[in-house]
Amino acid sequence: MLKVIVGADRLGAELKDQVRRHLLAQGIIVQDVTPDNEFDYFRAGYEVGRGVVSGEFKRGFIFGSTGMGESIVANKYAGVYCALCESTKSARLARELNNANVLALGSRLVTPDLANEMVDLFMTTPFNQGAAEDPSLDVNFKHAQATERQIVAEQQKNSTN
Repeated sequence: MLKVIVGADRLGAELKDQVRRHLLAQGIIVQDVTPDNEFDYFRAGYEVGRGVVSGEFKRGFIFGSTGMGESIVANKYAGVYCALCESTKSARLARELNNANVLALGSRLVTPDLANEMVDLFMTTPFNQGAAEDPSLDVNFKHAQATERQIVAEQQKNSTN
């Protein structure tokens, strides 16, 4: 069964609840890490990023007023590719070209109906859909992963100094 994780700060909670209901109606298992009390944006990014990088969840969705802060925090995790999107096209391309596994949405920027469309595209668009037309896409992602490993190694080295 497909499992996703969602989280929001207080300004994104209403949009998150609407998207959660939309996903549940499709039979998708949704783990909501938003507590009942006020949730700061960095905590939403932290919890969703941690859940996705653990491998337990195929995709993650984070919600705030703009989604910017949440996406910055989620992207601190190696292996999390969080895309802040404001259109169906950007949500589709985030999956297709960048293999994004977390989608950040802002309640001040997207309507509930648009959010549902974006989530549906994010869930169903495969990575590298256009690889037959442009084989460089797969090569570019492998280079991106290698760069990510290099950054992690440098961070670990710097933290021991």
